[in-house]
Amino acid sequence: MRRLCVLAVVVLAASAGACGGDDSSPFADEGDARTATTADTTSTTAVSTTATTETSTPSTIATSTTAPSTTTVDPPAFASAVSTVTAADLYASWRPGCPVPLDQLRALDVSHWGFDGRVHTGRLIVAASQAQPVVDVMAELYGQRFPIQRMEPIDVFDGDDNRSISANNTSGFNCRAVTGGTGWSEHAYGRAIDVNPLVNPYVKGSTVLPPEAAPYTDRSRRDVGMIHAGDPVVQSFLARGWKWGGGWTSLKDYQHFSTTGR
Repeated sequence: MRRLCVLAVVVLAASAGACGGDDSSPFADEGDARTATTADTTSTTAVSTTATTETSTPSTIATSTTAPSTTTVDPPAFASAVSTVTAADLYASWRPGCPVPLDQLRALDVSHWGFDGRVHTGRLIVAASQAQPVVDVMAELYGQRFPIQRMEPIDVFDGDDNRSISANNTSGFNCRAVTGGTGWSEHAYGRAIDVNPLVNPYVKGSTVLPPEAAPYTDRSRRDVGMIHAGDPVVQSFLARGWKWGGGWTSLKDYQHFSTTGR
């Protein structure tokens, strides 16, 4: 009889602990802890799947025929800033004797979509009189999610236009002569912009610039960043009075937009 009473006491004590009756038990809050852990895991999963993006690493010559998908959440708002420039800023692209003084140039820092499907901030140098129209164009291109692989001042390439276009770099001002000539280019006035120049090459007869862009002389292609007649990129520039080199007859400069049509 004594043995049965002891056993009953042990059973009752075990039952009280299993039901959480003893607040000092190390398992008293286990149910709450598991619930919180599950909730946290669910929340994290929801965020990570919402923010999933498809990325790609661009090669020297882009080969994708479709634009990369972008994030499913709302992208950041377009941002822009306009600032003055100094000789130190344009150490390779401007020099005394250029047809436009420094105080008539502006740096534009603008949001743009990259070939990787992500938002980046690029910089263009343009004439002060064209700063706002170009910001407006870039805002429209951002809204259309038109991809621009790189957007850096030509100074990053020591003022070398060939290096810049080979890198598919979108750029504006550069105090240089017109391609194949001796007069000033419209770039020397800050009145021209070359957009994704590798996939939108300069073509005159058998001359293709950059040379490695020869595959993109086939304008039936629809590679990422290519520009075609009537598309939103062309329309955005035309709406601000700019003209497109892809519409020229003696040669084609598919990358080139300018205020004068030269």
